[in-house]
Amino acid sequence: MEPRPVAPLFGNWPYDPTTALLTLRSGHHPEATITSDMVKMWLGTAQHSGFARVRTNAVSPQLADILATVGFTVKQELSLLTAPLENVSSDARTVSARRITAAQAIRIDCAAFHGEWAIDPPALLAAKQATQFHRLRGLGSSRFRRTSGYCLSGFTASPAESQYGYIQRLAVHPSAQRNGYARKLVLDAMHWLGSRGMQHALVNTDSTNEAALSLYDSLGFAPMTYSLYVLERACTD
Repeated sequence: MEPRPVAPLFGNWPYDPTTALLTLRSGHHPEATITSDMVKMWLGTAQHSGFARVRTNAVSPQLADILATVGFTVKQELSLLTAPLENVSSDARTVSARRITAAQAIRIDCAAFHGEWAIDPPALLAAKQATQFHRLRGLGSSRFRRTSGYCLSGFTASPAESQYGYIQRLAVHPSAQRNGYARKLVLDAMHWLGSRGMQHALVNTDSTNEAALSLYDSLGFAPMTYSLYVLERACTD
């Protein structure tokens, strides 16, 4: 594989103004490449901007190894899973997912991923912009007329990305969990991605999240040959 250049993007970690989010675009690809000198330059930028620490998005083992040489440590390990889309269950066509607003998605996300892993409006916008085409759908109880779960999925129509669609974010409000919403939302996303010509779906989830891993396993997802990592380090030694 040809080396894939990585474009960095700085932002704030959601709800934490002391932590910079260093988004390494295409950083999840095994052929992505950076240098330690690049990382040192990015650290200097973060320090000059007043951040106390830098945290990355999910990156490949190769990038994680390079970041480690400059003092980064692993904050979170993510299992990377894939599933074929040619035989998505016909049940997906009956899922009554609907369009929802960003505010609705943020409300659910903050309840489901309370603390440092919840996303804010800029982070949700960045997740949408990570793919060329995206789709934000929600499900909920018609009885209470309240959206209780959402899924963001997307794909990019380029030769390098054309066979993969992404389950980019999935969350169900704690009060509505174990009601099948997550399964329906993933099936709905898989059906949409398949209808757009994608051959495989990709998703990552915390390697210790047994409930999520079990859900994806039941939907035909299998682990890829490598994991992803979120890393961080202080701006000063």
